[in-house]
Amino acid sequence: MICLGADGCKAGWIVAVLEEDLRLERYPSIDKIIEAYPEFSAFLIDMVIGLRDSLEQIRPDDMARKELKPRGSTLFPVPSRSAVYQDTYDEQKKANISSLGKSLSKQSSAIIPKIREMDEFMSAHPEYRNKIDESHPELTFKRLKGSVLLTKKKDKAGIDERIRIIKRYLPGIRIPDLYVKAKEFRCNADDLADAIGLAVAARLKTQGMCETIPEQPQMDASGLYMRLTIPKTIGRDLVVI
Repeated sequence: MICLGADGCKAGWIVAVLEEDLRLERYPSIDKIIEAYPEFSAFLIDMVIGLRDSLEQIRPDDMARKELKPRGSTLFPVPSRSAVYQDTYDEQKKANISSLGKSLSKQSSAIIPKIREMDEFMSAHPEYRNKIDESHPELTFKRLKGSVLLTKKKDKAGIDERIRIIKRYLPGIRIPDLYVKAKEFRCNADDLADAIGLAVAARLKTQGMCETIPEQPQMDASGLYMRLTIPKTIGRDLVVI
């Protein structure tokens, strides 16, 4: 059983690989992840999958923000499909206004290259369509803990809290020193914590312990479900076996 959790970083993607042990790896692209793991039991990634063309279409972001209050701002507004395929920030803003009736923040624009990479990968590899699942680390950790995490993930206190939560679900599995690994991979420690959290959720999915929001998601124009896959049940005695 191979369960994958992936989070973006400056150099590409951090991947937590959960089998009988836990491994942390870095890949320059989604294609390279799939070259290494063409078959997997579950794969959750912190990246947008499924893009709106109009306001009539529903993505899970607003529902997720409500559940994450007062940390709802950790979910950036998702650009429209037309905005994702524009090259400049001004063009992206204009396309987003045309499609969704609102402008685009710099934060949302900054993740467009990775959104585009994900969307182009799904277009080129339809066999992975709706098999790789979009998730969100903060919402995943909220479900794993049972309440919203108020610590900031870039602070040491935030990293420590996330590691404590992860260890509850991975008894007997060694968690590497995230700060040492961050230096090795030239990424941030929270990228590693997020990837591990998503790998835990991927393992829970194989046990039937995840759900999607919304429960009945819509598809975008390319046939991708617009949904977040997150843990369904929370309990202090729950462990991953």
